[in-house]
Amino acid sequence: MSNYFLRLDQESWLLASYVDQKFKGLSSRRCIVAGMINGTNERIQVKNFRLIQGGSPCFTFPTIEYDKNQGILHPGGAIIFFGWSAVPSLLQPGNVILHIETNIFVSVLSDSISQSTSTQVLPTWHVDFLEKSYDSNEWWAKYWILIRKT
Repeated sequence: MSNYFLRLDQESWLLASYVDQKFKGLSSRRCIVAGMINGTNERIQVKNFRLIQGGSPCFTFPTIEYDKNQGILHPGGAIIFFGWSAVPSLLQPGNVILHIETNIFVSVLSDSISQSTSTQVLPTWHVDFLEKSYDSNEWWAKYWILIRKT
């Protein structure tokens, strides 16, 4: 399908705009959308994903190349991770921080450009960020990660 990755990107934008439309005013919440693409000829095991900070579970939207029972993302497959924060208050800022652990890399992604993100990758592998987009008001962040072998 020639527009495969375009359609995936459109879906990730829909998720970010959904939170923006659903949670407005005094119920405003931050969100994070992170897509991961297996650009290798090998299987990638998704060991763990969770929100370190947030007010929702970490939802996943995989393509058919993902085996949910074993956590395996087959070559050419993609998965979108999505979550949102609790309502900001005087006691907590309502940030969203996403943790993704695979057999190739571990990454911590933030909803804000002002907070640090980190990625640790095993030797002989590359994890490239195709996109790091942030809302200028720091209400959402969107990432696309491509995994390649050297």
